[in-house]
Amino acid sequence: MTTAKNYFINNYDDMILSPVMRELYNDSAFYNVGYWEHSNMLLKEACQALMEKHLDLINLTTAPITILDVGCGLGATTNAIQRKFPNAKVTGINISSRQISYAQQQYPNCYFKVMDAAQLSFPENHFDLIISVEAVFHFHTRETFLAEAYKVLKKGGEFIFSDVLLYDSHWVGNWSVPKENMLTSLESYQNLILRTSFQLDLLQNITKESWMGFCKHIRDKRQMKDLAEGLEQSIIAYLLLRLKKPN
Repeated sequence: MTTAKNYFINNYDDMILSPVMRELYNDSAFYNVGYWEHSNMLLKEACQALMEKHLDLINLTTAPITILDVGCGLGATTNAIQRKFPNAKVTGINISSRQISYAQQQYPNCYFKVMDAAQLSFPENHFDLIISVEAVFHFHTRETFLAEAYKVLKKGGEFIFSDVLLYDSHWVGNWSVPKENMLTSLESYQNLILRTSFQLDLLQNITKESWMGFCKHIRDKRQMKDLAEGLEQSIIAYLLLRLKKPN
């Protein structure tokens, strides 16, 4: 494993598994900015709401049997997918063995595997549905991962994910976003998607309800004013997308 990859994993583990971060997320296994339907939500409730927004976008004609959760973190997203589709085999992958170990202990009903999203080791045309919550901007690179996702998705399958476009990555951690993923505009992002073999079914800008809701929460409820301001100034767009692999 490369030094850069180890550096990313160690930093991300230290952050997501820290007692301070677990308390911020109400001792849940979620880790995203959430979808804020009202300002009095707990962060774990907003995270669950964001997960449900992803699940609401599923537009398959039949229930998926094989599902991949990419960048599953501590496993809460994988568990939410499994609850939605109890008869499916849901696989959560993450580059961190420590996070996968945590997820396995929390959710023994789900299947987890250590894997780099930019090097998927699944058969081609394997999954009916791929979901990724707020993780794609971390992958090295976004474009490489999209090609991998296309390869392992079945024809007619869907890929539903949220992604983050930033002016700069200082406040989320410069180590956490490859420079190749630092696009400068929504237009450049759309062009990247159009260069893939996917069909773009839907693109929603949910910056206000997600990113800005999180910033308001940490400012008002946690007194993290500098972080909130930095994150607000960093964001270009927080996007929710549905891509389809043509038949």
